[in-house]
Amino acid sequence: MTKNILICVSGLTPQIVTESLFCLSVKEKIPIHEIYVLTTMRGKNVILGKDQHPATPKNPLKKEIENLCSKYKLKMPLFSENDNHIIVAKEESIELPDIRSDKDNILFPNKVCEFLRIKSSNPDHVLYCSITGGRKSMSVHMANALSLFARENDKLIHVLTKEENEFKGFYPINIKEAKDLEIAEIPFVRLRSLLSNEMKGNELLKSKFDDIVKYTQAQLKVLAPANKMIVDIERRELCFGNDSIVLEPLEFIFYYYFVDSKKRGIKNISVFNFISDETKLQFIKYFTELFNNEYYIKEKKWYKRGFSKDEFRVKRSKVNAKIAELINDSDISPFFIIDVNKKYGDSTYHIKAEKERFIIK
Repeated sequence: MTKNILICVSGLTPQIVTESLFCLSVKEKIPIHEIYVLTTMRGKNVILGKDQHPATPKNPLKKEIENLCSKYKLKMPLFSENDNHIIVAKEESIELPDIRSDKDNILFPNKVCEFLRIKSSNPDHVLYCSITGGRKSMSVHMANALSLFARENDKLIHVLTKEENEFKGFYPINIKEAKDLEIAEIPFVRLRSLLSNEMKGNELLKSKFDDIVKYTQAQLKVLAPANKMIVDIERRELCFGNDSIVLEPLEFIFYYYFVDSKKRGIKNISVFNFISDETKLQFIKYFTELFNNEYYIKEKKWYKRGFSKDEFRVKRSKVNAKIAELINDSDISPFFIIDVNKKYGDSTYHIKAEKERFIIK
């Protein structure tokens, strides 16, 4: 069963939650099944009706949601007055009181990112993310996080009302107030497809917001049409952009082996795969077909006995150093070096860039 999830950022005006619920459920006829609010420590107190300032509402948000649902004959969405539905960023066990400093603007987006990542992992959930409330920075963090994780049907919304109605009540009580309340769907760029492979693993699930932004930015760079690696067999060259580098014959074949494996759908290669007789025969085939045996490989030690683990590590290190020299961009080069999936006793090696990023000639 599909569930429509309303997610709001809120500061001192929890009315935006019920206004968003009204616009979606009453005006747009979209039933909302669950509500979540991302806020601060003080915002949580306001939501619970416990804030002492005379300007903040004293009726709990949950009670106002119940009143709205009763008046407009809506099914009450799931909303509990606990940490499951009122989400506050924390430093260790201390809840974030406000979003003001640079430090606050690291903690809060990390929490928003973590929450949206979890909620968007359920294919039966459709997210309606309202950026109407809270500080402007909170809305920006919500929009940015949604841009990273949103699926096709997830929405970014903003609710507007006329100035005389702002903070007057939790929801419209007559036709005029209802008419003055408007909802706008905000277009945004969905970047989830860039992260899809990483999201299936554990790396991204453990990452913080700024790390994910950095990774996404690197992915966008890699996807630029000019960012392709040309593997020139005749010249034993790797060309990237306007630069090129010549590799020694065995280094070239070493890198070609990983590129060719990727193009053939082999994603991960262990050291044990590499030092096998099968790989030695594959290298002999490469030399025979690509270079016509002009390098007298029968005189080489590896031709007789194959490769060792140490030889693999040395060759990988040298090739990666030359690729890093060729691609003088620390965001892009990690996608073209021979990378490692570290796992005790079972590490595997691969090139991150998609096979379409390589041109063999």
